[in-house]
Amino acid sequence: MTISNDEPPRVALVTGASRGIGAACALRLAAQGYRVAVNYGRSAQDAEAVVKQIIANGGNAAAIQADISVAGAGEELVAETTSQLGPPVVVVNNAGVQRSRAMIRQTPDELEQMLDTNVRGAWSVTRAALPHMYDAGWGRVVFISSVLGATGGPGDSGYGASKGALLAMSKSLAFEVSRRGITSNAVLPGTILTDIVRDVDPAVLEANIAAIASRRGGEPKEVAAVVSFLCSPDASYVSGAEIAVHGGGWVTLPPAT
Repeated sequence: MTISNDEPPRVALVTGASRGIGAACALRLAAQGYRVAVNYGRSAQDAEAVVKQIIANGGNAAAIQADISVAGAGEELVAETTSQLGPPVVVVNNAGVQRSRAMIRQTPDELEQMLDTNVRGAWSVTRAALPHMYDAGWGRVVFISSVLGATGGPGDSGYGASKGALLAMSKSLAFEVSRRGITSNAVLPGTILTDIVRDVDPAVLEANIAAIASRRGGEPKEVAAVVSFLCSPDASYVSGAEIAVHGGGWVTLPPAT
């Protein structure tokens, strides 16, 4: 999609966009013609690098700091995006944290951190952006969930619960907004080779990849391609969907972490 000059500027807000899947989504949406708010929590240098790349490619973007796990930060992020780039009509809820360990070893603080970022953060950003989509009569909301939110997995009871909540949130929102020209969908990545995944013990990562039907990990750009479609006019009748990007899924369960 290329936005013509006679259309109002379309603004996309991508949370957790300083690296990995979020950065790939920001770059892809900018190539579609969106002005992109590149949200980050701590990695200012990485976020600025994404912005510089977008600008070098002829796009428009701004790096905006916000820790969406903090109450009120989601609303402030949307307000700052509106101030710098315009009202966001596309929201990609990518920011998330994963604390994988068996439930018996999981701490309440770790669970709370995942729920605050992955669930409440996504809810608050989306809720704050919805009035802009209502005003425009058009919008796209994408929740980056996880295959673990649908299937569960060893060592991921808390993380899987938070990502499963995003599936329910996305489907429920679709009932509320689809009649307004707004869509809500969930993307479920599997093992994607981001910096975080590459930091996993090599033996564990190798075993995880061996359990995947395609026998390889995915690339962030492969997730971004699906997000790009969902944020395009071509996906106008796709709402309430969940799309797995997992290389065919697990043929055997990976080892417990």
